[in-house]
Amino acid sequence: MVAIGYVSIYGIFQSQYDDIYGAQGASTSDVSLVGSLAVGFQFGFTIISGPLMNRFGYKVVLWSGSIIGSLGLLLASWGSQLWHLYLTQGAMFGIGVSLLNLAVTAILPLWYDKYRSFAMGICFCGAGIGGLVFGFIIPALINAVGLRWALRIFAILHFVCTAFASIVIRAPRQLSGSRIIVPKEVLNLQILKDPGFIFLLISAAFFGFAYMVPFTYIPSYTKDVVGLDPNIQGGHLISIMSAANAVGLITIGFAADCLGVIRVTTFILMAAGASCFLWMASYSYSALVWFSIMYGFFSGGFFILVAAIIANTIGLANLGSGLTIIFLVNTPGNILTLPIAGNMLGSTGGYKGMIGYNAAMYFGSALFLCILMFYNHYTRRVDSV
Repeated sequence: MVAIGYVSIYGIFQSQYDDIYGAQGASTSDVSLVGSLAVGFQFGFTIISGPLMNRFGYKVVLWSGSIIGSLGLLLASWGSQLWHLYLTQGAMFGIGVSLLNLAVTAILPLWYDKYRSFAMGICFCGAGIGGLVFGFIIPALINAVGLRWALRIFAILHFVCTAFASIVIRAPRQLSGSRIIVPKEVLNLQILKDPGFIFLLISAAFFGFAYMVPFTYIPSYTKDVVGLDPNIQGGHLISIMSAANAVGLITIGFAADCLGVIRVTTFILMAAGASCFLWMASYSYSALVWFSIMYGFFSGGFFILVAAIIANTIGLANLGSGLTIIFLVNTPGNILTLPIAGNMLGSTGGYKGMIGYNAAMYFGSALFLCILMFYNHYTRRVDSV
């Protein structure tokens, strides 16, 4: 809730940093790199956090993520230069989230078989709930005690919540059914020979460029286009988006178990891309509310369904390696997309080009999942559809 949910509300911090560091000559693209680094390290650090979990166990990884992420937020509150935020709120916090995210993503599917996607949806709807709650709390804290103390209070909340999770989360002692043989390699690169997995990799790469843009730029859009307060109304829109995200994750997870995980994932990616055209045509607060509901509902499903797609495509025994490679491929997009969007916004002076770019990334991701679906049908791997 507090770790991945933070990603949804970074746009509130960005609107503050734009004012502070913009006065020092920093561009929107420079400021957005803070959020990009956080998300980039969340996925890219899995190349290290995966072997760490294999070597030291998931409890060490969970506690390390809790401490490092909380320290990143705390130290950011004393930052006076933009590069301070790159190291703390960007890199340190991203590493902490990576450790937490990998442990949860790897452990949860081991508890379930039939309703795996539904279970992942219930778990990760906490990210939407976190965005909903903190979308109201963070702007109120900033207005009441200032940006620096808001970061410190959030750091304390982050540690309390993630420490509690580190205590209660546990892996199953005995899996039902036949024993799963897990490869001894830290990273099984043989899975890259599977064409279906390659199609999934390309889809994940496109998705990395897509997800963060609306969450980050909706507050500034609220200010620049609609003329409203980016902290209040912008924060409310992020909360609405996050609430819809929480509902969507549970609904999408259940639908995937019933209708097929790749079919449902393809549909939600196309729907998220289509919602960007609603954003492009939004010139009032009510229109932005409808966009926030639609985008929030469909945008986050890839996160909860990718583990099921990997397990069905290359087998549960290769889930750890598959997740690590998927997260690595996802990393360049997560790091580059906000600076790219910022540059497009600065060069054109409007939001339409940036929003169109966002929609194109979703449609590209959906296209390669369609190819994977037809490939699975052609090879009679119908259980993966």
